[in-house]
Amino acid sequence: MTGFRRVLFRSALAAMARSPRLGLAALSAVAMGVIVCQSGLVSLLQAAGLAGWGFLTAMGLAALLMAANAAAFAELALMMPRAGGLGAYCEAALGPWAAVVAVFAGYVVPALFGPAAELLLVGQVVADLGGPHIPPLAWAVGLLGVLLGLNLRGTDVFARVQTGLTFVVLLALVGLAAWAWGGAAQSGQPPWRALGQVAAPVPVSSVLALVLYALIGIEFVTPLAPDAAHPRRDLPRAMFLGLATVVLVTTLCGVGAVALLGPAGLNAAALPHWALARAAFGPAAQAVFALLAVVATASLLNAVLGAVPRLLQGLAEQGLVMPVLGRLNRHGVPWVATCGVAALPLLGLVWAGGDVGRILPLLVAAASAWLLAYMLAHAALLALRWRAPQA
Repeated sequence: MTGFRRVLFRSALAAMARSPRLGLAALSAVAMGVIVCQSGLVSLLQAAGLAGWGFLTAMGLAALLMAANAAAFAELALMMPRAGGLGAYCEAALGPWAAVVAVFAGYVVPALFGPAAELLLVGQVVADLGGPHIPPLAWAVGLLGVLLGLNLRGTDVFARVQTGLTFVVLLALVGLAAWAWGGAAQSGQPPWRALGQVAAPVPVSSVLALVLYALIGIEFVTPLAPDAAHPRRDLPRAMFLGLATVVLVTTLCGVGAVALLGPAGLNAAALPHWALARAAFGPAAQAVFALLAVVATASLLNAVLGAVPRLLQGLAEQGLVMPVLGRLNRHGVPWVATCGVAALPLLGLVWAGGDVGRILPLLVAAASAWLLAYMLAHAALLALRWRAPQA
């Protein structure tokens, strides 16, 4: 039996052995869970203030690239519907070492840096609100402890939590965008004209990376393919529906922010999403927005805790990492891997020293690792199309 057929056979057995639970709404929530976060909104608003009309071009290009990425991951996930995700795809197509590199570079390393940046933002938002001074590490331990406990209870609990968190954040972003557009329209000119007021817009190529970071992560739903009720129908729909929703909502937020704050005001803000919320709703709504910031961070952390341990579980089942990472609790959750992934953001916070000014290096490190994983995923798809066209 060839390597590809062996992996495909194991995937079929694993899929039959698990009880499907997740529908389209839950899968869409997981697909959007990593994207609708504070750090993504910060990078996107920075791009809008810097590029003007070029922001829309960058959004269009980024959306096309992420749509191609979603199509590739959907094809791979439906070919091998197992918890291993990218690791299983790369093992079948490129060999075991490529599988290990893809999972660790694309998901374990970003779990070290991206969630740490989110937790730093939460601490800064609460500090700006005038709340109690709590060290970022204390925020991280508390929030991670709650989400870890919920994730260890099983996939159904994880899905309910993720669906609630994601849609609360989406509704908040829709409200923020609508309020910003309404406030800007009172000046008598269409909000999108503000994009032309950027004095010296930077090239599209210079902000494309910022916009791309705001859309990275739609494929986090693929390790949950074995838990989907109708994976062939719902998995591609979840990724494309989630991507389209996030692109539309965040584009409206970006244009509304430029119109309401002005390009100069938006570029001068250290936390542009916080500045937009205060301009749109006033000081009275700051506490509500701080709560939403915590919810957005929880959405990202919950998605990471739900997906990345299952990638490690897949590697353990293939004998590529320590078998203990594939050990399941009575709820079918890889509990050792989940606890290990939960500890990664704490290491990132220690490295950053709790300094919110070190968010950008965290985001750059996470995005760079993700791009390497995406390259390996597309290489795996091309190899499998050539070696196993019947699949």
